[in-house]
Amino acid sequence: MTYVTMTGESSGTQPARGARERVLDAAERTATEVGMAKLRVGQVAALAGVSRQTVYNEFGDKFGLAEAVAVRVADRLIDAIEVELARHPSLPESVASGMALALRVAAEQPLVQLTLARKDDDDMIALLTTDAAAVIEAATRRLVQIGGKLWPEVAPDDHLLIADLATRLTISHLVCSTDAPEQAAGKFATWVRALLASRGYPF
Repeated sequence: MTYVTMTGESSGTQPARGARERVLDAAERTATEVGMAKLRVGQVAALAGVSRQTVYNEFGDKFGLAEAVAVRVADRLIDAIEVELARHPSLPESVASGMALALRVAAEQPLVQLTLARKDDDDMIALLTTDAAAVIEAATRRLVQIGGKLWPEVAPDDHLLIADLATRLTISHLVCSTDAPEQAAGKFATWVRALLASRGYPF
């Protein structure tokens, strides 16, 4: 039996156009309806119009698929954050506004809500805790790119430091919120302002 993979590796045939995105669409839609714990790879494959083996070839297993969905959700969130960041000329003010927005929007995202509800024994809370590396790395990478574009005078290492901590703190506050979004973001902005001042940046 010939399977077509979404990475271009197949037995003489070309991968279906947009197959990876169709699988992610199907997985996100299904997970939103029934929860990630009840998601079945076979069901996702059927909805996406690909073979089950194709899904396994691309994502490895169900957790790999869930991880890819989580990264995709985070990427869409950062699209909104990028617009917010660009509204403020001051980096500390921009960081405060961007993090507050991230906390508000993420808390309302259906999959995030399901994950934080922890109603299933095998839920995917690990994607925001012990196995959050993929989400953290993807979000940090994009934030560094955005920061470098908006504030090129800031050193790449400082953008990396700010972006990495912003991502980790945002996830931490989602999992265990003790402050309102604006309060949490304001505390982080105070640290960013102090860091930039210590480096001699004019913010």
